[in-house]
Amino acid sequence: MNHDLKNFFNRKRLKLSLYFMLCTALAVCVIVLFFLSQTEAGQRMSSEKDDFLFLSESFPFSVHFIDVGCGDSILIRTKDDNILIDSGPYSAQGITSHYLGKLGIDKIDLFIASHTDSDHIGDFADIADKITIEKVWTSRYCIKNKKDMTEDEHIFFDTVSSKNIVLEYPDICSYKLGDIFLEVLSPMKKSKSNNENSLVIMLRWKSFSFLFTGDAGKESEKLLLGTYSDLHADVLKAGHHGSNSGTTEAFLHAVNPDCTVISAGEENNDLPSRNCTERIEKCGSQILRTDIDGTVVIISDGEKLTYLCENETK
Repeated sequence: MNHDLKNFFNRKRLKLSLYFMLCTALAVCVIVLFFLSQTEAGQRMSSEKDDFLFLSESFPFSVHFIDVGCGDSILIRTKDDNILIDSGPYSAQGITSHYLGKLGIDKIDLFIASHTDSDHIGDFADIADKITIEKVWTSRYCIKNKKDMTEDEHIFFDTVSSKNIVLEYPDICSYKLGDIFLEVLSPMKKSKSNNENSLVIMLRWKSFSFLFTGDAGKESEKLLLGTYSDLHADVLKAGHHGSNSGTTEAFLHAVNPDCTVISAGEENNDLPSRNCTERIEKCGSQILRTDIDGTVVIISDGEKLTYLCENETK
């Protein structure tokens, strides 16, 4: 009897052991399959991002409004040249250089610092350390005595000097770079506001035009309206991240853009201003926002403009 009981309990223990081993094996399989599915999903997501990123390479012209939070960083690509307007803030360190690297860009022919506020030049040193920059433009009215410079301004000008980059303060006129024209429209005089000292540039490629305004506001817009009879642009970069200090109704009426891009960040809930977006909507312009749409890329084959967004294709 004792022998039979021992055999009975041994058989029970064996069954329990086999059952435990089977459950463990099934659990391991489930975990492995889960991680494989997550990896595949991540690869698909990465592939989708790469598809978005590399789609522009098959077109002769593209403009990339890189999502750097509440700051500006705009890449302009043609078949021969790369132009970068602003770098984004230091808090976005590495975002622009990583973006350029993924596109295989190792040289910037022209870097344009619209003005010298931190959210426009803060990440310049990182970019210059990783990518060759041939020439820099900035506004002559942003020049300051060294003692009056911010830390980011010191780093910006020191980097330009240490890298032996050509530094120019462009005049109000038109410049040809490859197959595009850059028309410097402003600033026409020095302002107490560094934002109003921003370079305002009209880019023309074939029949298309883009107006880049930096952080220029009402003061600059009034001077532009009084100076130029034709300010129309297919695409407008809203001034100062869509704040209420610019992108006035009169200016929008003159520019009459099909699309207005606002470079803003979720970290600043005050931008863009609702008053500003309402004015843009009222003029019938499509609004694209980096804080909502992610990086915005506008591509062209010379016949039309196509708008692509990191979070959705328009």
